[in-house]
Amino acid sequence: MKSFITAILLLVASSTSWSQTADIEQMPGFVNFSSLESIYGEPRIMININGTLMQLMAAAAASAKETDAAALMKDLQGIRVNVYDTAGELEPALAQMNEAKQILEDRQWQPIVQVKEEDENVQMFAQIEGELMQGMAIMVVNAEEAVFINILGEIDPSQIGKVMNQLNVDVDVDSE
Repeated sequence: MKSFITAILLLVASSTSWSQTADIEQMPGFVNFSSLESIYGEPRIMININGTLMQLMAAAAASAKETDAAALMKDLQGIRVNVYDTAGELEPALAQMNEAKQILEDRQWQPIVQVKEEDENVQMFAQIEGELMQGMAIMVVNAEEAVFINILGEIDPSQIGKVMNQLNVDVDVDSE
């Protein structure tokens, strides 16, 4: 009986996950970063949090008195992160970054940060509708790794700063 219940729970969880994946692709903040597994192998880091799990994390942050993090997460629908080791082979990751950049520009996403240096390329875009940010795409490619991040849902920019400060995350762009 126990294995039957486990099988039912797995079936429900997988159908819910599939449903959330299908729904998440229809959201205004969704960015389809095609996989680079055929070139770099499996991502070193892969995070795919959406729907119910996102809400559980927001509730956990609230109960842990992490009010800024909870406020940031409460309206998020998903976070997707893929980090690949490039081992100096940048061209495939840069090609994907440029393709995604073109798609985002065609869809009227707003560029927030664009850094092109000899050893690193950073692109950050936001999907803004009215007064609300509906999604964010962050892409970083350097000799060591290629990072592709997509944040979906309503994002309050003032909350991002508070959470970054709380976690002692310092984003410093060298202007020289």
